Amino acid sequence: MTESQIIEHFKNKEYDKAVRGLYSSLPAIRQYIKANSGTSVDAEDIFQDALVILHNKIQSGTLELTSTLRQYLNGIARNCWREELRRRKRLPISGQPFDVVETEYTGEERHGLAAAAFKLLGEKCREILILFYFKKKTMEEIAQTLGFADENVAKNQKYRCIQKAKENYSSLSKDIVHGK
Repeated sequence: MTESQIIEHFKNKEYDKAVRGLYSSLPAIRQYIKANSGTSVDAEDIFQDALVILHNKIQSGTLELTSTLRQYLNGIARNCWREELRRRKRLPISGQPFDVVETEYTGEERHGLAAAAFKLLGEKCREILILFYFKKKTMEEIAQTLGFADENVAKNQKYRCIQKAKENYSSLSKDIVHGK
């Protein structure tokens, strides 16, 4: 089914046909959500939310495609999932799923986890973070030292390294909670 046919099905309120045409997007959405702390049930809920948003944009005439319809739907789903994760972070502990375990670490334990997360980073990431945080180098100096094109490239690399360190820390923390 073509994208224009899917849009026409939405406009004609033939939702079964429209959804059938977009259902092939669900596996990619499910994979993204499961890779980002979600479940298959979360993925199906988000898929439905994304379809409603897409439907509303089509019906109101505000849909402006800059990519394929499926990519657009995937983008809506990603944004919905990010919003859901932000919402969940604001919930009190009692509002979280029962399998979430809150663990309080001592300063020494947090330091050990951070050190282990740091060691899991690649050599280039470790070097960037050491230069910035410990040697107090500017992004321009880091770019020159490491041979980056400019300070913006260095900033982007530093951001990616911090994100990776956070992922490592979170993963190590979960492993400890689950006894791995």
